[in-house]
Amino acid sequence: MPCSAIFRTCLIGAVLAWAIRAALIGASAAELAFDLHIERGRVAENMSVIRVKQGDVVRLRWSTDRSIILHLHGYDIERKIEPGSIGVMEFTADVTGRFPVEVHRSSEGGGHSHGDAPLVRIEVYP
Repeated sequence: MPCSAIFRTCLIGAVLAWAIRAALIGASAAELAFDLHIERGRVAENMSVIRVKQGDVVRLRWSTDRSIILHLHGYDIERKIEPGSIGVMEFTADVTGRFPVEVHRSSEGGGHSHGDAPLVRIEVYP
């Protein structure tokens, strides 16, 4: 079998495998929304871990009692949330693992620093 025929066969196989995987993930994907209220630097205990599946579209709707900057690690989403308004972080959970949402604080000399512990952990399962 010539090299070009082998290459075409491998390419077709790879495309089919990708299409099947995308169809399976898409078939079980959900759109999920979570309302999270930060009061005195904390969220309710029952919201400290959010579990979703790979492929889900996740919407985190934040409210707060003071001005705050939040960062979702792994997806690199940062939002400034102000009292009296709703701040939204929306993403497709395409990467599996555990991802903290942490408070960013200003630091001297630029950049940022984190608070003590994550407000929330997002767990994305295959």
